[in-house]
Amino acid sequence: MVLKILLCFLFLILICLFVVVVANIFLPAVKSQILQNTDLLFSPMEKNYVSRIVDNNVQTSEQRAIVLCNPSKEKNPRLLYNGIKNCALIASSYGSLTQNENDCIGFGDCVLACPQNAIVIQNGTALVTNECCGCGSCVGACPKDLIKMFPKTQKTIQYKNDGDGDHIIEIPRKKDFKFWRNWYKMLK
Repeated sequence: MVLKILLCFLFLILICLFVVVVANIFLPAVKSQILQNTDLLFSPMEKNYVSRIVDNNVQTSEQRAIVLCNPSKEKNPRLLYNGIKNCALIASSYGSLTQNENDCIGFGDCVLACPQNAIVIQNGTALVTNECCGCGSCVGACPKDLIKMFPKTQKTIQYKNDGDGDHIIEIPRKKDFKFWRNWYKMLK
């Protein structure tokens, strides 16, 4: 019986020593190591999606770009294409990849043209985010003329897209600190 208690006590001491060694020696050594090369994980193309490089020298305007195509609408593919991802090439060769000729091709020519990285591809359709400065670079990049400039003050845009009926786009607003301001008023 005394031997069992002595072994349990010895085992607890070994566990405590192990925890002390790990906490005081190994963890600080691992934390102090600095990764020298940060480009290990991403290719140059992937890095554009991870870190948004914003050009601060772009002229801004009181307008913003809107893609006149619904990103939440289900697309009906007309053909499967596995070639070069270029909207202008598809528009000149095939017209469209879907049954609707006025659908966004979604290969990102406008994404490459945007100096603010304010355009993302969502569900195979270009979508302009709140980072849009209104420079208009993307308008000329779209071979289907789906990107138009509208005043920033306009809240909704109604458009017709090839027999699908009228579509209404609600332009997202920057929230700024309105949410927190309302909470602060409630707390007072």
